[in-house]
Amino acid sequence: MANRFDWNALEERITAVLDEYPELSRTKALSVVAACELFDIDSEEAVDAITDGANDRGVDLFFIDDRDGRNDIHLMQAKCVETFDRSKRNFPGNEVDKIISFINDLSAQDESSFQNANELIKTRIADAFEILKQAKATITVHFVGNCKGLVQDERDRLENAFSRYRAISFEMHNLDSLSDYFLEKQAPNLSREISAIDNNFFDRTDQNLRGIVCTVLATDIVEMIRSKENPSEVEPSIFDQNVRVYLKRRNRINKIIISSALDEENHMFWYRNNGITMTCDKMEMGPSRRNPKISMQNVQIVNGGQTSNCLFEAWQENSERVADVLLLVRIIETTSEDIKLAIAESTNSQTPINVRDLKANDRLQRQLELTFADMGYFYERKKGQFANEDRAMRIDALDAGQAFLAYGVGLPEVAKKDRGRVFGDLYETVFSDEVSAQKLLVSHQLIAAVNQRKTEVRRKIREEEQLEPGRMALVDGAFHALFAIRQLGIERKIDLWDFEAANQLVDDAISAVETLYKEAVQRDENFSSNRFFKEARTKDLVTRAVA
Repeated sequence: MANRFDWNALEERITAVLDEYPELSRTKALSVVAACELFDIDSEEAVDAITDGANDRGVDLFFIDDRDGRNDIHLMQAKCVETFDRSKRNFPGNEVDKIISFINDLSAQDESSFQNANELIKTRIADAFEILKQAKATITVHFVGNCKGLVQDERDRLENAFSRYRAISFEMHNLDSLSDYFLEKQAPNLSREISAIDNNFFDRTDQNLRGIVCTVLATDIVEMIRSKENPSEVEPSIFDQNVRVYLKRRNRINKIIISSALDEENHMFWYRNNGITMTCDKMEMGPSRRNPKISMQNVQIVNGGQTSNCLFEAWQENSERVADVLLLVRIIETTSEDIKLAIAESTNSQTPINVRDLKANDRLQRQLELTFADMGYFYERKKGQFANEDRAMRIDALDAGQAFLAYGVGLPEVAKKDRGRVFGDLYETVFSDEVSAQKLLVSHQLIAAVNQRKTEVRRKIREEEQLEPGRMALVDGAFHALFAIRQLGIERKIDLWDFEAANQLVDDAISAVETLYKEAVQRDENFSSNRFFKEARTKDLVTRAVA
């Protein structure tokens, strides 16, 4: 059961969003926090997906995920209570009927049912109709609350309502599950010890590398990752050099790992599991050839974070059963940070690794962090790396790379639809020899200037003010506005990396994109905002418009 520490952890995230977007309510801020984690998107994209307000048909957030060939529609209802005492209440069920009605109309693709919906909903509906025409389209409804979940009767009602649809489902995210996402600590230099089972180990040395492969007791791993200050918790800093910041999450794969450690055939764990890979600066093996002790200095688990944490959870549930579990462990001794990074990148994982995290310790990323520090900024190679610093002075590597992809490289449609490629196949393109901290900073500052104008559009929508034709363009077209600044700068022969000069072009650039948007809406009765800004040809229209 969630406790006050869990409440505080989630409150910190909600507060951070409110600091960045003071115009949001607490419920909307919770929606943003949840969307960022559940859908792996940034806060700006999450805010863009908010539809909460007058005539929202019971949908607080509407996100369409068409990355990597997916055709997934995510709808969210959120409830954010004010105090910890109220977190013990259940998620209110009075909105369930609204979401059931919305799903029925959406799946029937009944446009007339949405005539009175707010403008943000209407925009998403048009995009959703396009998605629903595609193969393997899915709809998932997420109920998100910093409280307990829906009561069983309401869950049963949803199950019954959605049972007629093959590809529609719902998920409940309550305070318990949400708080599990937010465990962070500073990383000390850790020394740990494990024992190889019997004489089942292999010791190898190559130049400045040493490796040991052995079988160990699962309880040794549990003890190794156990916090010395709080023995009932995991010491998260032992995973600090893992390419992915570990997110404690009871997903399908983790449940399988836990079950396999506790079931009657847990002797199969050694054969079914990929094991754990560790790095350390120095290791020493005891003289005994049977059950030798292996001591490690500055040890890190770089692969197998899910396995380690799942064994800890299984041990908490039934320590006697876990005492019978054996697993494979590989330990590499090296003081080279580059080699540690290469090991972290090349070892596989049972849960897919975020491509951004694979490059987090890249030499160029570390150099950029140092350069930004000299400029007075905090460059976050890893997501949330400087979460306690002033938000205005933090530069997220992925956000900056995404902005540079649109402004410096000239690919706004890719920045819009697939920002994951910044640290994937386009990594060498974005972070080439031509990139610099200054260029990333200017790109980041310009998209921030565009987003300030977008905030005003959101405010008008929320307060039901009249919008000028074309103003909705900024909700989906911010990166095309950024690209338009680039094209105007080239046309007017200004220095693209002089922020003050480029910033003077923001309003003209936005005006050009809004005009194109308005013309496209008038031209196409089946216009989709999402599709318009993800098509490559739209970039060409922008270039011609500012010439």
